[in-house]
Amino acid sequence: MKRYLPFAIILAAFLVAIGSGALLFHFRQSPPPPAKPAFGKLGAVPPHMRGPANAPVELEEFGDFECLPCFMLWPAMKNIEKDYAKSLSVTFRQHPLAQHHHALEAARAAEAAGLQGRFWEMHDLLYLRRSQWVRADDVRAFFNTCASELGLDLERFAKDMDGEEVAKRIATDQDRGASLGIDRTPVVFINGKKVEFSPRPEDGLRADIEAALGAKAR
Repeated sequence: MKRYLPFAIILAAFLVAIGSGALLFHFRQSPPPPAKPAFGKLGAVPPHMRGPANAPVELEEFGDFECLPCFMLWPAMKNIEKDYAKSLSVTFRQHPLAQHHHALEAARAAEAAGLQGRFWEMHDLLYLRRSQWVRADDVRAFFNTCASELGLDLERFAKDMDGEEVAKRIATDQDRGASLGIDRTPVVFINGKKVEFSPRPEDGLRADIEAALGAKAR
């Protein structure tokens, strides 16, 4: 029995090594969970995010679909997302302002589309056609048309717009905004630092992103 003991020890060590290697491989293959914000309340979970979950630069925008400055920022954001596709994640937070008559309805439309996996498509469509629906007499009908174009289940879309889950997501994002003292839109954070917009916001955002990338590289 004693002469087999060294072989048993070697075999046990070998099996432990294999198990440890498999476990390490699993952790390397599994994508990291979305990071929790280090400041303010949590916001809606999961957040609406485009880009790599482990991107070195995280941009968080608080927006209102009826807000004219948000609309003017939108094409700049599209350009930036395209140019920094591998190093930037973008999260959108709902912050409809009370003085905008259709902003809350637009937020509901985007969130209802999100429940069918088409948030970003509706997000872009709402900005693209902003000049039409802000003047619409029946804004719900207009949003239903958008939902139809996106191939959504219209019965579910209409139900979700008035549903508890959509209302909760919007309210939770607004709670996060309130915890950060946000009283206007758009407001943008890059890696937790509030952006001060310049007269040329796209150039300013690019400079902030480059600075954040440089800080990560150091």
